[in-house]
Amino acid sequence: MAKFTPLTRKVNAIIIISIAVGVGLMTAFFANWLLQNIDVSTQNNLRQQSEILYKTIENFMLPGDAPRAEGYFRDINAINPDYTIRVYRTNGNPAFQDNFTLANVNNRLGRNQFPLRTTGSAATEQPKPPNFTPAVTLPPEDVFFKEESSGLQFFRMYKPLINLPKCTRCHGSEHTIRGVVDIRNNITASVLEQSRTFIYAIVGFLFLLLVLTLILTLYMRTGIINPVKVIGNVCAEVAMGKFDRRVNIKNRDEIGILGKTVNTMVEGLHERFKLSKFVSGSTIRSLSESEKGRKEKLTVFFSDVRQFTSYSEAMPPEIVVEHLNQLLSMQTEIIHGEKGDVDKYVGDEVLAIFSGDEGPVCACRAAVRIQRELSRIAPDSQGLQVGIGINFGEVILGMIGSDKRADYTVIGDAVNTASRFCNAAKAGQSIISESVHSLAGSFIQAKGPFRIKVKGKAQDLKVYLLEDIIAGGTL
Repeated sequence: MAKFTPLTRKVNAIIIISIAVGVGLMTAFFANWLLQNIDVSTQNNLRQQSEILYKTIENFMLPGDAPRAEGYFRDINAINPDYTIRVYRTNGNPAFQDNFTLANVNNRLGRNQFPLRTTGSAATEQPKPPNFTPAVTLPPEDVFFKEESSGLQFFRMYKPLINLPKCTRCHGSEHTIRGVVDIRNNITASVLEQSRTFIYAIVGFLFLLLVLTLILTLYMRTGIINPVKVIGNVCAEVAMGKFDRRVNIKNRDEIGILGKTVNTMVEGLHERFKLSKFVSGSTIRSLSESEKGRKEKLTVFFSDVRQFTSYSEAMPPEIVVEHLNQLLSMQTEIIHGEKGDVDKYVGDEVLAIFSGDEGPVCACRAAVRIQRELSRIAPDSQGLQVGIGINFGEVILGMIGSDKRADYTVIGDAVNTASRFCNAAKAGQSIISESVHSLAGSFIQAKGPFRIKVKGKAQDLKVYLLEDIIAGGTL
């Protein structure tokens, strides 16, 4: 059998998963969007700054004022240590560090247009900066990348300096790119801020998840789960035969409607339960079956109180009803205990039916038990005794009556014959038919056969007087 899982646990799991997935995806989307916007904004700022620097370098370089450009870069680096600007030649060597470019320009112009530096190292080949090659590869394009150094993080940009026609007089026309501007921005603080923002987003998400989970769980518990539990408890008690509880739900929604429907159902079941005391089990079962009649072989049992008319005339009515009810209750309990079904009560008479192959034995056993019980309680029952008739044969079962009032009962010759046997039985006697004796003979002790004349039959019928149950039919 599958393991029982409380509805509360299922609902809580669904709420937590739904909120975690929904809010988590939304938080991740906005956090990623924010980080991307910060990166894009940083790139755009660096691009704008590179354009400004490009024009600045161009304005410095056209009149040949390279030292001023170099000083300008040093001033910027001094103002903001997190922001550094350098210029590289296409081979990756730093510019403004030696006389290599000045010597080439003076040689190209044919005169000492620019004085050489009195200090500085000679031009030597140095390792290229990281990711430098794409910046000097045709077609020229800006290069953006992140790097980490000494625990710090930088956003770096290489912007190629295009060798424009106005620049070829000094730098020559044999190359497209005459240098690369290197702009490096320390973004460590920005990254930390991004990390804090991301952490705040996670904390906010978890807090929101907790709050929403508590709110929705509380709502589900008070608005749905608890009312469903109340409805379930009421239904469970109804299943145990208790009809005094009702669903007290004030919700103005589907749960409230369900509660009212359950209350109506319980009231209907209670009425049917009370009605079952006055209706045979076969009648109740017939409600779910076809109302058309059918033939079936059954054992029919009749019992009738002897000298009841004279007894009822001599006793107060309340005593008569009390004693009769006690007598009928005793017989009903025994009949039900022997797998029989009381079809109806007709005054002081009981009509019962027993189904199946063991019906004759069960009916005989019920008759013996009833006669013994009446003998035992004779002083308390004012000496009342019953006569019993039992017959086995084909009967007709169906709803007998009108559209206004009907009863699911048995009719037919076998029923009439059992009734005639009951009428013929004296107080304390149980008369059974030959068919019952032949089917239950190995389980019962009976006298006979005897022949009796019954109404409606041209010939006498063979009957037996039931006395006791023998081996195989132990009481």
